[in-house]
Amino acid sequence: MRELLPLTPDRVGDLVGACAPCTYWQTVPRNGHHDDREPLELLAEWVAGVTDDWGPPGRVAYVDGRPAGHVVVAPAHHVPRLAAFPTAPADPSTLILVAAVVVPEQAGRGLRKVLVQAAAKDALRHRMRSLDAVAARPLAVGRHTCVLDVGFLEKVGFRVERDHPTYPRLRIDLRAVVTLRDEAAAAFAKAMAWVPGGRPVPETHPNGSSHARVSDRS
Repeated sequence: MRELLPLTPDRVGDLVGACAPCTYWQTVPRNGHHDDREPLELLAEWVAGVTDDWGPPGRVAYVDGRPAGHVVVAPAHHVPRLAAFPTAPADPSTLILVAAVVVPEQAGRGLRKVLVQAAAKDALRHRMRSLDAVAARPLAVGRHTCVLDVGFLEKVGFRVERDHPTYPRLRIDLRAVVTLRDEAAAAFAKAMAWVPGGRPVPETHPNGSSHARVSDRS
């Protein structure tokens, strides 16, 4: 079974990747001191706060019940680390793509793109017009493993909104993403076809809804 479920406080332990659990974007040192609480506790509190203010800040992908990837988005005023970047948006309501990560077994199989598309669809439900991301150019990718790379974002449709030699801010027009609904379902089906023993993913229903496991259940 394959699902994309909303990111909730009880699912922060299912975030994947080398730097998970990570609070890089959610926290900044205060007066030279870090918060001493456990990352999972901080993340759960952050997810709860964003959910109360805006909605679930992303999705977690599961393959046969096991975490396979995640995407995190939130309004800029919920992403304090942005203040450390010269290309941070001036508007605190700007929606920011914070992370898009998959497990190594899913690398290159399209699931990461599907997660970004799912985040874009969620943003459209909130009547957002665009999605931004502060990303790292190749020479800076190794400095902060929690910063998305420019190359990946450009491949999925982002374009530079405010340039910078190291950390540009990119943007995707969500109105153009409306047409990606069927593409997302097809890409997810293709990605899951690579899973050993994986079962076929149902086609998109004629009414436009997908039964390819994109669920809003909490």
